[in-house]
Amino acid sequence: MDEDIRRRVLKGLLGLALGILATWLANYITDLILGPESES
Repeated sequence: MDEDIRRRVLKGLLGLALGILATWLANYITDLILGPESES
């Protein structure tokens, strides 16, 4: 039972970290291809 809770917490943290990483990577690649966003 204890390992099940740890497994769920770890999955949640990994999902969060991967989501943040994927978002950052998508923004980074978009900036590489199209250039940085204009401030106007």
